[in-house]
Amino acid sequence: MIGFRYLLAFLLPASIYFGLLSQGPLSFAALIFAFGLVPFLEGILPTFASNLTDSERARYLSQSHYDLFVLLQIPLHLGAIALFIAVVPQDRSSGDMVSLLGHMTALGISCGTLAINVAHELGHRPKAAYQRLAQGLLVSSLYGQFFIDHNFGHHKHVGTPEDSSTARHGEALYLFWIRSIVGVWRTAWRLKPRLMAGMLIAEVLYMGLIFALAPEALLPLVLSSFFGILLLETVNYIEHYGLTRVKVTEHRYENTEPQHSWNSNHPLGRFMLFELTRHSDHHANPYRPFPLMNHYDESPQMPAGYPAMMMLAAVPPLWFRVMNPRLASHTG
Repeated sequence: MIGFRYLLAFLLPASIYFGLLSQGPLSFAALIFAFGLVPFLEGILPTFASNLTDSERARYLSQSHYDLFVLLQIPLHLGAIALFIAVVPQDRSSGDMVSLLGHMTALGISCGTLAINVAHELGHRPKAAYQRLAQGLLVSSLYGQFFIDHNFGHHKHVGTPEDSSTARHGEALYLFWIRSIVGVWRTAWRLKPRLMAGMLIAEVLYMGLIFALAPEALLPLVLSSFFGILLLETVNYIEHYGLTRVKVTEHRYENTEPQHSWNSNHPLGRFMLFELTRHSDHHANPYRPFPLMNHYDESPQMPAGYPAMMMLAAVPPLWFRVMNPRLASHTG
């Protein structure tokens, strides 16, 4: 029954739908849940660092409901888009800017989690069908280039100057956003120009469909997608801040090891994000299904869960004050 802890992943879409179906301050329910209630609970709940036993791994591999938990996020995200384009024209016609902003944050969180995070998980699966689903989710978030850069660039170059998704020591989040987003775009065009062109065309067609269905919803949807992209890039920032690989020869860096990613064993983030927070094992074994992700004692640990660390990163002086000593202790 322990595997059913991943049912917690459905709390986030529940908050998204609650926000989209509400007006006024309650429309910010997803934002309040993700960056208010979750970090509060993670601050008082114990962390879980233990790994699965061999028998537990065998049992997990014989079951299929774990993939179902992931796949069910897809219709939930599509439903959030449909609900968004239904309520936003009402917000704009009534001049209800509070509800409009709240609904935009709800869809932005859907793009960043139900879409991009799920696409990240499915994009590493060897099945072509799963990879196509990942690409479609990223198109719906207007960030198709992530599929190319992450799978063919970031995993190869993480922790090196060649990787735009590795935050440098002393680099503020807002400067990282610019460097990373531009770098991901360039990398995608360089590595897979035909695939990138196809996904760009798909994004244009997607926006055209939204405009045809609800013209007033197009700009808010684009801005919501951008909010989701910034959430992703903030996660990239906290996962690799300041961690670098040593260049051992003229053409090669040391292998990627557990010490090259920041990790978090805080429970809600682990289970709601399908073990994304055990990031070291993801880089060591990118094709490993999320329930089998391991904790490594040698991997550096964040002092809080992902949502709290993302908020901390938004205040660079506080981020540097907390993380730079930890970074020095880890790399020193």
